[in-house]
Amino acid sequence: MVLLKKSKRYIYYSVLCSLFLLVTGFKVWGTDSPLPKGYGSVTLGMTLDEVKEALKTDPAYNYRGDRDVSLLSRENRALISVDGVLFFEECLFQFEDDVLYIITLNLNKSELDYYSVFSKLCEKYGEPDSLSPEKSQWDNGSVIFSLEKNLSLRYIDASTFEELQKSSQVKETAKEKTRQDFLDSL
Repeated sequence: MVLLKKSKRYIYYSVLCSLFLLVTGFKVWGTDSPLPKGYGSVTLGMTLDEVKEALKTDPAYNYRGDRDVSLLSRENRALISVDGVLFFEECLFQFEDDVLYIITLNLNKSELDYYSVFSKLCEKYGEPDSLSPEKSQWDNGSVIFSLEKNLSLRYIDASTFEELQKSSQVKETAKEKTRQDFLDSL
């Protein structure tokens, strides 16, 4: 009798666990790959010199040397713009303090289409965390990876991007502060 109760309980918990796995889409087993930090030999977090060296040897990029590198108006910012090969039209690599924090790969529209790329990304990384008419975005807290409607892939170092957004916010002017104080006093 006791054995029968234990086996019924075991069956009950087995069925319950199976249903849970079905409802959650098996994500417990880790079917989704971790988000990529870049493409080919170029990944977020590399230094400017490391990216230059990687671009020289990676066949996906048509890097022509220092003439593809631009120093931007703000101190410690650089941009490498290279033509891609076959599936890429243009590839942009943005640096802050000599560290790569954004990679933008503009895909060749005559070779690829949005739906094919989107389907493959969903298959590989799961459903996007954010979906809008402009882009599909996956975010794991350290990397923001997006497919934009203009057929661009973008890899962003989340912490650097967030720091730059915070530092670029303009402080309230005296008039705005006085206005807010007035509204608060009502």
